[in-house]
Amino acid sequence: MMVEGIMVYTFDVWKIWIGQEDYVAYQGMPIEINLHNHYLKFIIGKDYDDWFVEFKEDVTFNLRKFDVYKVRVESIELMTEEDAF
Repeated sequence: MMVEGIMVYTFDVWKIWIGQEDYVAYQGMPIEINLHNHYLKFIIGKDYDDWFVEFKEDVTFNLRKFDVYKVRVESIELMTEEDAF
């Protein structure tokens, strides 16, 4: 089931907030990000301290730590911080 929320950067971790619950974003996670009122499918990646998303295997852009992203993700992909670490 696809759920909607926001993704924000806090304390060196990208977190996805669905309602009052927070989950961590991780390398290789499939995610949809709302850009110009359209959701596009991405894969989250990390290169040293830089987080980025990859679109169609050849286009990438860095996630800006001060931005908030509106996202959709399959609920099965969500992990709490305790699950991830």
